Amino acid sequence: MIIVTPEQMKYLEAEADRNGNTYEMLMEKAGERLAEKIISIINIEKNKDKNHIFDIIFLCGNGNNAGDCFVAARYLKQYGIDSAVTLLCGEPKTEIAKLNFSRINQVEIIYDENILLNRISKHNQCQIIVDGVFGTGFHGELPEHVRRIFDVCQIKKYCGHEIGRQFTVIAADVPSGGDCRNGKISEGTLKADYTVTFGFEKFGMTQYPLKEYCGQISCADIGIRQEYTENFDYIIRRANSFELKYIISPKKSDSHKGNYGRLLIVCGSEKMPGACIMAAEAAARSGVGLLQIATVKAITPVIASRLPEAMLEPLESDENGFISVNNYDKIINAAEKATAVLIGCGLGVADGTRELVKKLLKNLNCPIILDADGINCISDSIDIIRQVKSSIILTPHPAEMGRICGKSATEVQSDRLNTALNFSNEYNAIVVLKGAGTVIAEKNNVYVNQTGNPGMGKGGSGDVLSGITASLAAQGISAVNSCVLGTFIHGMAGDMAAENKSMQSMTAIDIISELPEAFKNIMSD
Repeated sequence: MIIVTPEQMKYLEAEADRNGNTYEMLMEKAGERLAEKIISIINIEKNKDKNHIFDIIFLCGNGNNAGDCFVAARYLKQYGIDSAVTLLCGEPKTEIAKLNFSRINQVEIIYDENILLNRISKHNQCQIIVDGVFGTGFHGELPEHVRRIFDVCQIKKYCGHEIGRQFTVIAADVPSGGDCRNGKISEGTLKADYTVTFGFEKFGMTQYPLKEYCGQISCADIGIRQEYTENFDYIIRRANSFELKYIISPKKSDSHKGNYGRLLIVCGSEKMPGACIMAAEAAARSGVGLLQIATVKAITPVIASRLPEAMLEPLESDENGFISVNNYDKIINAAEKATAVLIGCGLGVADGTRELVKKLLKNLNCPIILDADGINCISDSIDIIRQVKSSIILTPHPAEMGRICGKSATEVQSDRLNTALNFSNEYNAIVVLKGAGTVIAEKNNVYVNQTGNPGMGKGGSGDVLSGITASLAAQGISAVNSCVLGTFIHGMAGDMAAENKSMQSMTAIDIISELPEAFKNIMSD
Protein backbone atom coordinates (compact mmCIF):
# COMPACT_ATOMS: atom_id res chain seq x y z
CA MET A 1 0.00 0.00 0.00
CA ILE A 2 1.47 3.35 -1.12
CA ILE A 3 1.78 6.23 1.35
CA VAL A 4 2.53 9.78 0.18
CA THR A 5 3.85 13.06 1.49
CA PRO A 6 1.78 16.24 1.01
CA GLU A 7 4.16 17.31 -1.78
CA GLN A 8 3.77 13.97 -3.54
CA MET A 9 -0.02 14.19 -3.22
CA LYS A 10 0.02 17.63 -4.81
CA TYR A 11 2.00 16.20 -7.73
CA LEU A 12 -0.44 13.27 -8.11
CA GLU A 13 -3.43 15.61 -8.25
CA ALA A 14 -1.68 17.71 -10.91
CA GLU A 15 -0.93 14.58 -12.96
CA ALA A 16 -4.54 13.44 -12.67
CA ASP A 17 -5.74 16.87 -13.82
CA ARG A 18 -3.27 16.83 -16.72
CA ASN A 19 -4.61 13.43 -17.79
CA GLY A 20 -8.26 14.46 -17.80
CA ASN A 21 -9.32 13.69 -14.24
CA THR A 22 -9.71 17.37 -13.38
CA TYR A 23 -9.42 18.99 -9.97
CA GLU A 24 -13.17 19.55 -10.07
CA MET A 25 -13.75 15.84 -10.74
CA LEU A 26 -11.37 14.86 -7.94
CA MET A 27 -13.26 17.07 -5.51
CA GLU A 28 -16.57 15.61 -6.65
CA LYS A 29 -15.35 12.08 -5.97
CA ALA A 30 -13.79 13.04 -2.63
CA GLY A 31 -17.04 14.63 -1.48
CA GLU A 32 -19.05 11.64 -2.63
CA ARG A 33 -16.78 9.22 -0.73
CA LEU A 34 -17.03 11.42 2.37
CA ALA A 35 -20.83 11.41 2.14
CA GLU A 36 -20.83 7.62 1.82
CA LYS A 37 -18.77 7.35 5.02
CA ILE A 38 -21.19 9.61 6.88
CA ILE A 39 -24.15 7.54 5.70
CA SER A 40 -22.46 4.31 6.79
CA ILE A 41 -21.91 5.74 10.28
CA ILE A 42 -25.55 6.87 10.44
CA ASN A 43 -26.67 3.36 9.52
CA ILE A 44 -24.46 1.84 12.22
CA GLU A 45 -25.93 4.18 14.83
CA LYS A 46 -29.48 3.54 13.65
CA ASN A 47 -28.95 -0.19 14.10
CA LYS A 48 -28.16 0.57 17.74
CA ASP A 49 -31.11 2.92 18.23
CA LYS A 50 -33.68 3.62 15.51
CA ASN A 51 -34.88 6.72 17.39
CA HIS A 52 -31.59 8.58 16.97
CA ILE A 53 -32.01 12.11 15.59
CA PHE A 54 -28.92 13.20 13.67
CA ASP A 55 -27.51 16.71 13.44
CA ILE A 56 -24.65 16.80 10.93
CA ILE A 57 -22.43 19.88 11.01
CA PHE A 58 -19.60 20.52 8.55
CA LEU A 59 -16.84 22.72 10.00
CA CYS A 60 -15.22 24.25 6.90
CA GLY A 61 -12.24 26.41 6.09
CA ASN A 62 -11.85 28.42 2.90
CA GLY A 63 -9.81 26.03 0.73
CA ASN A 64 -10.32 22.82 -1.20
CA ASN A 65 -10.76 20.81 1.99
CA ALA A 66 -13.93 22.84 2.53
CA GLY A 67 -14.90 22.16 -1.08
CA ASP A 68 -14.89 18.41 -0.38
CA CYS A 69 -17.34 19.07 2.47
CA PHE A 70 -19.63 21.19 0.28
CA VAL A 71 -19.87 18.30 -2.20
CA ALA A 72 -20.56 15.85 0.64
CA ALA A 73 -23.33 18.09 2.02
CA ARG A 74 -24.93 18.22 -1.44
CA TYR A 75 -24.83 14.41 -1.77
CA LEU A 76 -26.37 13.99 1.67
CA LYS A 77 -29.21 16.30 0.65
CA GLN A 78 -29.81 14.17 -2.44
CA TYR A 79 -30.21 11.17 -0.13
CA GLY A 80 -32.70 13.10 2.00
CA ILE A 81 -30.24 13.77 4.84
CA ASP A 82 -30.07 17.32 6.18
CA SER A 83 -26.84 18.92 7.34
CA ALA A 84 -25.44 22.35 8.13
CA VAL A 85 -22.28 24.02 6.82
CA THR A 86 -20.33 26.64 8.73
CA LEU A 87 -17.45 28.73 7.38
CA LEU A 88 -14.76 29.17 10.03
CA CYS A 89 -12.28 31.08 7.84
CA GLY A 90 -14.54 33.27 5.74
CA GLU A 91 -15.81 32.78 2.19
CA PRO A 92 -14.19 30.07 -0.01
CA LYS A 93 -11.07 31.26 -1.83
CA THR A 94 -10.28 28.61 -4.44
CA GLU A 95 -12.32 28.54 -7.63
CA ILE A 96 -13.58 24.95 -7.26
CA ALA A 97 -14.44 25.49 -3.60
CA LYS A 98 -16.43 28.60 -4.62
CA LEU A 99 -18.16 26.61 -7.35
CA ASN A 100 -19.25 23.82 -5.00
CA PHE A 101 -20.30 26.31 -2.33
CA SER A 102 -22.64 27.90 -4.88
CA ARG A 103 -24.25 24.48 -5.45
CA ILE A 104 -25.46 23.94 -1.89
CA ASN A 105 -28.35 26.45 -1.83
CA GLN A 106 -30.63 23.92 -0.14
CA VAL A 107 -28.16 23.24 2.68
CA GLU A 108 -28.30 25.28 5.90
CA ILE A 109 -25.35 27.64 6.34
CA ILE A 110 -24.35 28.89 9.81
CA TYR A 111 -22.45 32.18 9.74
CA ASP A 112 -22.60 33.20 13.40
CA GLU A 113 -20.07 31.59 15.77
CA ASN A 114 -22.37 31.88 18.81
CA ILE A 115 -25.17 30.09 16.97
CA LEU A 116 -22.68 27.37 15.97
CA LEU A 117 -21.40 26.94 19.53
CA ASN A 118 -24.95 26.69 20.89
CA ARG A 119 -25.79 24.15 18.21
CA ILE A 120 -22.76 21.99 19.01
CA SER A 121 -23.46 22.17 22.74
CA LYS A 122 -26.92 20.62 22.45
CA HIS A 123 -27.15 17.21 24.11
CA ASN A 124 -30.51 16.05 22.78
CA GLN A 125 -29.25 14.89 19.40
CA CYS A 126 -26.66 12.43 18.07
CA GLN A 127 -24.35 14.88 16.36
CA ILE A 128 -21.84 14.18 13.62
CA ILE A 129 -19.12 16.80 13.29
CA VAL A 130 -17.21 16.78 10.00
CA ASP A 131 -13.84 18.51 10.27
CA GLY A 132 -12.97 20.09 6.92
CA VAL A 133 -11.17 23.22 8.13
CA PHE A 134 -7.59 22.54 7.02
CA GLY A 135 -6.19 19.90 4.68
CA THR A 136 -2.97 18.00 4.13
CA GLY A 137 -0.89 21.09 3.38
CA PHE A 138 -1.38 22.52 6.87
CA HIS A 139 1.54 23.16 9.20
CA GLY A 140 1.97 25.57 12.06
CA GLU A 141 -0.63 26.52 14.66
CA LEU A 142 -4.42 26.62 14.53
CA PRO A 143 -6.05 30.07 14.72
CA GLU A 144 -7.43 30.91 18.14
CA HIS A 145 -11.07 31.00 17.04
CA VAL A 146 -10.76 27.54 15.44
CA ARG A 147 -9.22 26.16 18.66
CA ARG A 148 -12.11 27.70 20.60
CA ILE A 149 -14.68 25.91 18.45
CA PHE A 150 -12.74 22.64 18.46
CA ASP A 151 -12.55 22.78 22.23
CA VAL A 152 -16.35 22.50 22.44
CA CYS A 153 -16.14 19.38 20.27
CA GLN A 154 -13.33 17.66 22.19
CA ILE A 155 -13.83 14.52 24.25
CA LYS A 156 -13.93 15.50 27.90
CA LYS A 157 -12.53 12.96 30.34
CA TYR A 158 -12.80 12.46 34.05
CA CYS A 159 -10.92 9.64 35.80
CA GLY A 160 -10.38 7.98 32.41
CA HIS A 161 -14.06 8.03 31.43
CA GLU A 162 -15.46 10.07 28.55
CA ILE A 163 -18.02 12.68 29.54
CA GLY A 164 -19.77 15.59 27.90
CA ARG A 165 -19.74 14.46 24.27
CA GLN A 166 -22.53 12.73 22.38
CA PHE A 167 -21.31 12.97 18.80
CA THR A 168 -18.92 11.49 16.29
CA VAL A 169 -16.06 13.41 14.63
CA ILE A 170 -15.11 12.61 11.04
CA ALA A 171 -12.00 14.27 9.59
CA ALA A 172 -12.01 15.05 5.88
CA ASP A 173 -8.58 13.99 4.56
CA VAL A 174 -6.76 14.75 7.87
CA PRO A 175 -7.69 16.16 11.29
CA SER A 176 -7.25 19.93 11.08
CA GLY A 177 -4.08 20.91 12.91
CA GLY A 178 -2.24 17.76 11.89
CA ASP A 179 0.98 18.05 9.89
CA CYS A 180 1.03 15.37 7.19
CA ARG A 181 4.75 15.83 6.62
CA ASN A 182 5.88 14.57 10.03
CA GLY A 183 2.96 13.68 12.31
CA LYS A 184 3.08 16.79 14.49
CA ILE A 185 -0.13 18.35 15.75
CA SER A 186 -1.05 21.91 16.59
CA GLU A 187 -2.41 22.76 20.01
CA GLY A 188 -6.17 22.25 19.97
CA THR A 189 -6.24 19.71 17.12
CA LEU A 190 -9.62 17.98 17.07
CA LYS A 191 -9.40 14.25 17.72
CA ALA A 192 -11.36 12.31 15.11
CA ASP A 193 -13.18 9.03 15.47
CA TYR A 194 -12.79 8.44 11.73
CA THR A 195 -10.59 9.96 9.05
CA VAL A 196 -11.51 9.64 5.38
CA THR A 197 -8.28 10.41 3.52
CA PHE A 198 -8.43 10.95 -0.23
CA GLY A 199 -6.35 9.08 -2.80
CA PHE A 200 -3.56 7.75 -0.60
CA GLU A 201 -2.75 7.75 3.10
CA LYS A 202 -0.41 10.57 4.06
CA PHE A 203 2.93 9.87 5.77
CA GLY A 204 2.25 12.04 8.82
CA MET A 205 -0.83 9.95 9.57
CA THR A 206 1.44 6.95 10.23
CA GLN A 207 3.42 8.87 12.85
CA TYR A 208 2.59 9.99 16.37
CA PRO A 209 0.93 11.99 17.76
CA LEU A 210 -1.12 12.61 14.58
CA LYS A 211 -1.90 8.92 14.08
CA GLU A 212 -3.64 8.87 17.45
CA TYR A 213 -5.82 11.82 16.37
CA CYS A 214 -6.97 10.16 13.14
CA GLY A 215 -9.07 7.42 14.73
CA GLN A 216 -10.04 4.75 12.21
CA ILE A 217 -8.47 5.65 8.86
CA SER A 218 -10.10 4.73 5.56
CA CYS A 219 -8.51 5.55 2.22
CA ALA A 220 -11.02 6.76 -0.40
CA ASP A 221 -10.35 6.06 -4.07
CA ILE A 222 -10.88 9.26 -6.03
CA GLY A 223 -9.49 8.01 -9.34
CA ILE A 224 -5.79 8.87 -9.04
CA ARG A 225 -3.75 6.19 -10.77
CA GLN A 226 -0.88 4.58 -8.88
CA GLU A 227 1.37 4.63 -11.95
CA TYR A 228 1.71 8.40 -11.46
CA THR A 229 4.01 7.58 -8.53
CA GLU A 230 6.65 6.18 -10.89
CA ASN A 231 8.33 9.59 -11.15
CA PHE A 232 8.74 9.99 -7.39
CA ASP A 233 12.27 10.29 -6.00
CA TYR A 234 11.26 7.69 -3.44
CA ILE A 235 8.25 5.49 -2.76
CA ILE A 236 6.78 5.01 0.73
CA ARG A 237 4.98 1.74 1.41
CA ARG A 238 3.14 0.31 4.37
CA ALA A 239 4.35 -3.15 5.41
CA ASN A 240 1.57 -5.74 5.29
CA SER A 241 1.45 -9.43 6.07
CA PHE A 242 -0.02 -10.50 2.71
CA GLU A 243 3.05 -9.31 0.80
CA LEU A 244 5.60 -10.15 3.48
CA LYS A 245 4.76 -13.84 3.69
CA TYR A 246 6.24 -14.33 0.21
CA ILE A 247 9.64 -13.15 1.45
CA ILE A 248 10.11 -16.39 3.40
CA SER A 249 10.80 -19.32 1.09
CA PRO A 250 9.02 -22.58 1.98
CA LYS A 251 11.41 -25.12 3.48
CA LYS A 252 12.24 -27.97 1.10
CA SER A 253 11.87 -31.52 2.32
CA ASP A 254 15.52 -32.36 1.64
CA SER A 255 16.99 -29.18 3.16
CA HIS A 256 19.34 -29.04 6.16
CA LYS A 257 20.73 -26.49 8.60
CA GLY A 258 23.36 -25.35 6.10
CA ASN A 259 20.60 -24.12 3.80
CA TYR A 260 19.38 -21.56 6.33
CA GLY A 261 22.44 -19.49 6.95
CA ARG A 262 24.99 -18.98 9.68
CA LEU A 263 24.66 -15.96 11.95
CA LEU A 264 27.54 -14.65 14.06
CA ILE A 265 26.51 -12.47 17.00
CA VAL A 266 29.21 -10.20 18.47
CA CYS A 267 27.42 -8.81 21.48
CA GLY A 268 27.28 -8.69 25.26
CA SER A 269 29.56 -7.82 28.16
CA GLU A 270 29.88 -8.80 31.80
CA LYS A 271 27.53 -5.96 32.81
CA MET A 272 25.01 -6.52 30.01
CA PRO A 273 24.64 -10.24 29.29
CA GLY A 274 20.89 -9.99 28.80
CA ALA A 275 21.09 -7.98 25.58
CA CYS A 276 23.20 -10.69 23.95
CA ILE A 277 20.90 -13.45 25.22
CA MET A 278 17.72 -11.78 23.98
CA ALA A 279 19.18 -11.04 20.54
CA ALA A 280 20.41 -14.62 20.25
CA GLU A 281 17.14 -16.20 21.41
CA ALA A 282 15.17 -14.03 18.97
CA ALA A 283 17.54 -15.04 16.16
CA ALA A 284 17.16 -18.72 16.99
CA ARG A 285 13.36 -18.38 16.95
CA SER A 286 13.48 -16.67 13.55
CA GLY A 287 14.79 -19.58 11.52
CA VAL A 288 18.56 -19.27 11.14
CA GLY A 289 20.25 -22.64 10.54
CA LEU A 290 23.41 -22.10 12.60
CA LEU A 291 23.93 -19.60 15.39
CA GLN A 292 27.35 -18.65 16.74
CA ILE A 293 27.82 -16.26 19.65
CA ALA A 294 31.11 -14.46 20.22
CA THR A 295 31.06 -12.85 23.66
CA VAL A 296 33.06 -12.53 26.87
CA LYS A 297 33.89 -15.79 28.66
CA ALA A 298 32.19 -14.71 31.89
CA ILE A 299 28.69 -14.89 30.39
CA THR A 300 29.06 -17.99 28.22
CA PRO A 301 27.83 -20.44 30.90
CA VAL A 302 24.47 -18.70 31.23
CA ILE A 303 24.15 -18.46 27.44
CA ALA A 304 24.92 -22.18 27.09
CA SER A 305 22.16 -22.99 29.57
CA ARG A 306 19.65 -20.79 27.74
CA LEU A 307 20.67 -21.66 24.17
CA PRO A 308 22.17 -25.15 23.98
CA GLU A 309 21.74 -25.08 20.19
CA ALA A 310 24.16 -22.16 19.80
CA MET A 311 27.91 -22.45 19.19
CA LEU A 312 29.98 -20.33 21.54
CA GLU A 313 33.15 -18.38 20.85
CA PRO A 314 34.43 -17.31 24.32
CA LEU A 315 36.38 -14.04 24.19
CA GLU A 316 38.80 -12.27 26.51
CA SER A 317 37.41 -9.22 28.29
CA ASP A 318 39.13 -5.96 29.17
CA GLU A 319 39.37 -4.49 32.66
CA ASN A 320 35.78 -3.20 32.41
CA GLY A 321 34.26 -6.53 31.38
CA PHE A 322 33.86 -5.53 27.70
CA ILE A 323 35.08 -7.58 24.72
CA SER A 324 38.77 -6.78 24.25
CA VAL A 325 40.02 -5.50 20.89
CA ASN A 326 42.66 -8.27 21.11
CA ASN A 327 39.91 -10.70 20.07
CA TYR A 328 39.74 -9.19 16.59
CA ASP A 329 41.50 -12.07 14.77
CA LYS A 330 39.37 -14.65 16.57
CA ILE A 331 36.16 -12.87 15.54
CA ILE A 332 37.28 -12.43 11.92
CA ASN A 333 38.06 -16.16 11.72
CA ALA A 334 34.64 -17.00 13.13
CA ALA A 335 33.03 -14.65 10.59
CA GLU A 336 34.60 -16.40 7.58
CA LYS A 337 31.69 -18.85 7.36
CA ALA A 338 29.00 -16.41 8.49
CA THR A 339 26.27 -15.24 6.14
CA ALA A 340 25.51 -12.25 8.41
CA VAL A 341 27.01 -10.64 11.52
CA LEU A 342 25.14 -8.81 14.26
CA ILE A 343 27.23 -6.35 16.27
CA GLY A 344 26.36 -4.21 19.24
CA CYS A 345 23.67 -5.46 21.66
CA GLY A 346 25.09 -4.95 25.19
CA LEU A 347 28.60 -4.45 23.80
CA GLY A 348 29.43 -1.37 25.85
CA VAL A 349 31.18 1.80 24.67
CA ALA A 350 34.90 2.11 25.53
CA ASP A 351 38.11 2.74 23.64
CA GLY A 352 38.56 -0.97 23.01
CA THR A 353 35.04 -1.65 21.73
CA ARG A 354 35.18 1.45 19.53
CA GLU A 355 38.39 0.22 17.90
CA LEU A 356 37.04 -3.32 17.57
CA VAL A 357 33.79 -2.28 15.87
CA LYS A 358 35.59 -0.03 13.41
CA LYS A 359 38.07 -2.77 12.44
CA LEU A 360 35.24 -5.27 11.96
CA LEU A 361 33.21 -2.91 9.78
CA LYS A 362 36.15 -2.42 7.43
CA ASN A 363 36.95 -6.12 7.07
CA LEU A 364 33.79 -8.23 7.29
CA ASN A 365 32.63 -9.65 3.96
CA CYS A 366 28.97 -10.40 4.71
CA PRO A 367 25.88 -8.32 5.61
CA ILE A 368 26.25 -6.46 8.91
CA ILE A 369 23.50 -5.52 11.34
CA LEU A 370 24.69 -2.74 13.63
CA ASP A 371 22.62 -1.98 16.71
CA ALA A 372 22.77 -0.16 20.05
CA ASP A 373 26.37 0.16 21.29
CA GLY A 374 27.61 -0.92 17.87
CA ILE A 375 26.14 2.34 16.55
CA ASN A 376 27.36 4.33 19.55
CA CYS A 377 30.90 3.03 19.02
CA ILE A 378 31.13 4.71 15.60
CA SER A 379 29.18 7.89 16.36
CA ASP A 380 32.43 9.90 16.36
CA SER A 381 33.55 8.54 12.97
CA ILE A 382 30.42 7.69 11.03
CA ASP A 383 32.21 7.92 7.66
CA ILE A 384 33.61 4.47 8.35
CA ILE A 385 30.30 3.08 7.10
CA ARG A 386 31.42 3.99 3.58
CA GLN A 387 34.17 1.35 3.87
CA VAL A 388 31.81 -1.56 4.52
CA LYS A 389 32.27 -4.26 1.86
CA SER A 390 28.73 -5.67 1.95
CA SER A 391 25.33 -4.29 2.94
CA ILE A 392 24.90 -2.69 6.35
CA ILE A 393 21.74 -2.27 8.41
CA LEU A 394 21.59 0.24 11.26
CA THR A 395 18.75 -0.07 13.80
CA PRO A 396 18.90 3.12 15.91
CA HIS A 397 16.34 4.57 18.28
CA PRO A 398 15.94 8.38 17.93
CA ALA A 399 18.74 9.25 20.39
CA GLU A 400 21.20 6.92 18.62
CA MET A 401 20.09 8.30 15.25
CA GLY A 402 20.76 11.79 16.55
CA ARG A 403 24.30 10.86 17.61
CA ILE A 404 25.28 9.66 14.14
CA CYS A 405 23.73 12.53 12.20
CA GLY A 406 24.47 15.45 14.53
CA LYS A 407 20.93 16.10 15.74
CA SER A 408 19.05 15.93 19.00
CA ALA A 409 16.49 13.16 19.50
CA THR A 410 13.79 15.85 19.34
CA GLU A 411 15.03 17.02 15.95
CA VAL A 412 15.07 13.44 14.69
CA GLN A 413 11.50 12.88 15.86
CA SER A 414 10.33 16.08 14.21
CA ASP A 415 11.36 14.78 10.77
CA ARG A 416 11.71 11.01 10.94
CA LEU A 417 11.19 10.44 7.22
CA ASN A 418 13.87 12.76 5.89
CA THR A 419 16.31 11.97 8.70
CA ALA A 420 16.28 8.26 7.84
CA LEU A 421 16.09 8.82 4.08
CA ASN A 422 18.91 11.35 3.89
CA PHE A 423 21.23 9.19 6.02
CA SER A 424 20.46 6.12 3.92
CA ASN A 425 21.28 7.96 0.69
CA GLU A 426 24.41 9.63 2.00
CA TYR A 427 25.98 6.50 3.50
CA ASN A 428 24.49 3.76 1.28
CA ALA A 429 23.07 2.09 4.39
CA ILE A 430 19.67 0.74 5.35
CA VAL A 431 18.25 2.60 8.32
CA VAL A 432 15.61 1.18 10.65
CA LEU A 433 14.58 4.23 12.67
CA LYS A 434 12.76 2.66 15.59
CA GLY A 435 9.77 4.04 17.44
CA ALA A 436 6.02 4.16 16.94
CA GLY A 437 5.62 3.99 13.16
CA THR A 438 9.14 2.61 12.56
CA VAL A 439 10.65 4.05 9.34
CA ILE A 440 12.83 1.80 7.18
CA ALA A 441 14.81 3.68 4.53
CA GLU A 442 16.85 2.26 1.67
CA LYS A 443 17.73 4.97 -0.84
CA ASN A 444 14.57 5.40 -2.95
CA ASN A 445 12.46 2.94 -0.95
CA VAL A 446 10.81 3.72 2.37
CA TYR A 447 8.63 1.42 4.44
CA VAL A 448 6.50 2.30 7.45
CA ASN A 449 5.65 -0.36 10.01
CA GLN A 450 2.37 -0.16 11.91
CA THR A 451 2.50 -3.26 14.12
CA GLY A 452 3.50 -2.98 17.77
CA ASN A 453 2.29 -1.14 20.85
CA PRO A 454 3.51 1.03 23.76
CA GLY A 455 4.07 -2.04 25.95
CA MET A 456 7.14 -2.77 23.81
CA GLY A 457 8.82 0.39 25.11
CA LYS A 458 11.00 -1.54 27.56
CA GLY A 459 14.64 -2.56 27.78
CA GLY A 460 15.52 -5.46 25.51
CA SER A 461 12.85 -4.91 22.87
CA GLY A 462 15.40 -3.44 20.45
CA ASP A 463 17.75 -6.39 21.02
CA VAL A 464 14.93 -8.74 20.04
CA LEU A 465 14.34 -6.78 16.82
CA SER A 466 18.04 -6.94 15.95
CA GLY A 467 18.12 -10.69 16.49
CA ILE A 468 15.09 -11.26 14.25
CA THR A 469 16.43 -9.00 11.49
CA ALA A 470 19.93 -10.53 11.59
CA SER A 471 18.50 -14.05 11.51
CA LEU A 472 16.48 -13.26 8.37
CA ALA A 473 19.46 -11.61 6.68
CA ALA A 474 21.65 -14.65 7.48
CA GLN A 475 19.09 -16.87 5.73
CA GLY A 476 19.73 -15.04 2.45
CA ILE A 477 16.75 -12.71 2.53
CA SER A 478 17.71 -9.31 1.10
CA ALA A 479 18.79 -6.71 3.64
CA VAL A 480 15.80 -4.42 3.10
CA ASN A 481 13.29 -7.28 3.16
CA SER A 482 14.89 -8.58 6.36
CA CYS A 483 14.28 -5.19 7.93
CA VAL A 484 10.68 -4.86 6.75
CA LEU A 485 9.70 -8.41 7.68
CA GLY A 486 11.71 -8.34 10.91
CA THR A 487 10.06 -5.13 12.08
CA PHE A 488 6.59 -6.38 11.18
CA ILE A 489 7.07 -9.74 12.93
CA HIS A 490 8.60 -8.03 15.96
CA GLY A 491 5.57 -5.74 16.28
CA MET A 492 3.11 -8.56 15.68
CA ALA A 493 4.72 -10.67 18.41
CA GLY A 494 4.61 -7.60 20.65
CA ASP A 495 0.89 -7.20 20.00
CA MET A 496 0.33 -10.84 20.92
CA ALA A 497 2.37 -10.40 24.10
CA ALA A 498 0.30 -7.35 25.02
CA GLU A 499 -2.91 -9.27 24.49
CA ASN A 500 -1.75 -12.19 26.62
CA LYS A 501 0.28 -10.38 29.29
CA SER A 502 -0.97 -6.76 29.10
CA MET A 503 1.12 -3.78 27.98
CA GLN A 504 1.90 -3.07 31.59
CA SER A 505 3.37 -6.46 32.43
CA MET A 506 4.83 -7.70 29.14
CA THR A 507 8.62 -7.91 28.75
CA ALA A 508 11.03 -8.36 25.86
CA ILE A 509 11.22 -12.07 26.69
CA ASP A 510 7.45 -12.26 26.20
CA ILE A 511 7.92 -10.92 22.67
CA ILE A 512 10.36 -13.76 21.93
CA SER A 513 7.87 -16.32 23.29
CA GLU A 514 5.28 -15.11 20.77
CA LEU A 515 7.58 -15.31 17.74
CA PRO A 516 6.58 -18.88 16.78
CA GLU A 517 2.91 -17.90 16.68
CA ALA A 518 3.68 -14.68 14.81
CA PHE A 519 5.62 -16.54 12.10
CA LYS A 520 2.86 -19.12 11.92
CA ASN A 521 0.26 -16.40 11.43
CA ILE A 522 2.14 -14.56 8.73
CA MET A 523 2.90 -17.73 6.77
CA SER A 524 -0.76 -18.77 6.80
CA ASP A 525 -2.22 -15.31 6.12
